[in-house]
Amino acid sequence: MTLEEVRAEITRLDEDIIRLIAKRQSYAKKVADLKHAAGIAVHDSQRKNDVLAYVMAEAKAERLDPAPIKEIFEILISMNEKAQRAALGEKVPPKRIVR
Repeated sequence: MTLEEVRAEITRLDEDIIRLIAKRQSYAKKVADLKHAAGIAVHDSQRKNDVLAYVMAEAKAERLDPAPIKEIFEILISMNEKAQRAALGEKVPPKRIVR
């Protein structure tokens, strides 16, 4: 493979990752509605810890450094919690601009 071909494949993977993040986010309203009906708070420390433990174990199984995987999933969880709050009509802090 040429460098351009490898980069093109990485770009396709990046596009897949974005689509998967969007799909993950699409569940926020459903989760918010279910949590609200059950009287569960948006932030669920136990669930967050369970998710982080699971993805870190998966990272290790794939021979990836679990620390950055944990950071990525902390961001994904935060994004989902913000979307849940928005779905419930709660005030959501402004989006942080990354430069």
